[in-house]
Amino acid sequence: MELDALVLSEGDRVVASGRLVRNQDGDWFEPPPEWVALSGVRPTVRPPWRGSVRVTGADFDALAHRFEHAGEIEGMVALHGVWSGESVHVEHQGPPVSKRRVFESWVTPPCSAPRGGWPEVVRRGDITFDYELGDLEETGQVVAQTIFRPAENRPVLVVAAADVEAVEAILRPQLGDSLCVVRSRWTKDQIEAVRADLEENWDRWSLREMGPRHLNDGQVRLRGSLTRILPEIAEWAAPLPEGILALVPWLSPSERPAISEAGSP
Repeated sequence: MELDALVLSEGDRVVASGRLVRNQDGDWFEPPPEWVALSGVRPTVRPPWRGSVRVTGADFDALAHRFEHAGEIEGMVALHGVWSGESVHVEHQGPPVSKRRVFESWVTPPCSAPRGGWPEVVRRGDITFDYELGDLEETGQVVAQTIFRPAENRPVLVVAAADVEAVEAILRPQLGDSLCVVRSRWTKDQIEAVRADLEENWDRWSLREMGPRHLNDGQVRLRGSLTRILPEIAEWAAPLPEGILALVPWLSPSERPAISEAGSP
């Protein structure tokens, strides 16, 4: 999917849950915080996050976890509205909806199981799953390493490698059949270059978080969450290696998916 499809245009409908804030600068809507104060003493209304957007037509009397102090108000809400190009105009409002995040399971390694199954590495109570990478990480030969657990006491080290032969030569004698090596879809330098660009544009692109995500195929990619996909972000991401980055916008056209892999067809 092209990132262009996630760029908000004037008149696009949006659906999102988040935090509403009213202060002396106006009314604001932002992604839900990591935690919400449900009770107790709050000294003040927290100011809007730098990536918040303006909102019009919101009912500040109908908020979950509503808090008011010194004429300022904050609370949680789900909004259905229209993007004006600079703000969200609310058409419908309701209780906030929590999105369940899906995490990888790391159960079934991407390699075929050896004859007899994956080896047991806990013997007489002692874990024998030790290994040394040497300089494989520093030289970029190992791009990612993830421990899969296909059965109790049977961990398998899955390595995404830039040089499969070099990794096999170092790790196979140490781990035997408890090793699965797959060729990495991109290099460590490519990942670091994408990370550097995101960090350089962190504030301007209103990024909230970014980090590596290890996938069930043994690969690793960067995942970033942000307020919305700007046209310049879509332009920047277009030539990236396929699948190296997943961008998750909080606001996107509601009839389109909200997650895109940069560079995917």
